[in-house]
Amino acid sequence: MTNDEYLHSQVMPLLQPGEQILHSAYMRRQPGLAMQMLVVGGLLLFLITKAYFVVLTNRRMILIRTKMGFWGGGPKQMNLEVEQWDIRNLRGATVSGIANNRSMTFQMAQGPAQTLRISPWFKSVAGTKAFFETVPGLLSSGQLQQLALSAPQQQQLAPGQQPMQQQMQQPPQQQMQQMQQQPMQMQQPQMQPPMQQQGFPPGSRVMVTGTDGNRYPATIAQFQNGQYYCTMQNGQSYWFPAQSVANA
Repeated sequence: MTNDEYLHSQVMPLLQPGEQILHSAYMRRQPGLAMQMLVVGGLLLFLITKAYFVVLTNRRMILIRTKMGFWGGGPKQMNLEVEQWDIRNLRGATVSGIANNRSMTFQMAQGPAQTLRISPWFKSVAGTKAFFETVPGLLSSGQLQQLALSAPQQQQLAPGQQPMQQQMQQPPQQQMQQMQQQPMQMQQPQMQPPMQQQGFPPGSRVMVTGTDGNRYPATIAQFQNGQYYCTMQNGQSYWFPAQSVANA
């Protein structure tokens, strides 16, 4: 599995109805160039660096923390924790640095600015160069903020807290409002049948288990990397891990 395929498999289960991936990149949290020059030895810099798969959607910025390879510096295919920023909280982004050691500083309407370093020339994630060149303009122009106006508010997660956990901790009244806004979540929870051992061919009618724990009817469109791409009754399609798909 390539890094792009792995990133796709991790992000798709986190997406909400109507949420679309716009850009993706490999980025790091590490000291600026001046501090890097003062750090003696690559091992110390390696230890204080945090690596992330970063995905920008029409609603939020999703950061999946991973580990960084010691020799090449590229990301490992690991999901250590998830962090997310609401697009409407981003006022803009500025870039700095030189050559292949650049940084992007995201200005927040609420909270401190966040700086991530990026190497546009590296191909660890295919969209890294386009992310660096395009995202600052999208944020500064306000186009992304306009796209996110109708989306539910996203709160920045504490390290290690998954978006699904945040959804489960919402007050009952807020959960009811979300269910009214999303008809596909109106069904009552049902008992989960034993997981199928054999694969489902395209066109199969199945029941899928969503991140809210409920089961919904769907039709298999394709299978790739241990996940099924399923079309729901409302016409929208999502990726589900194989263990979340069972006979209708």
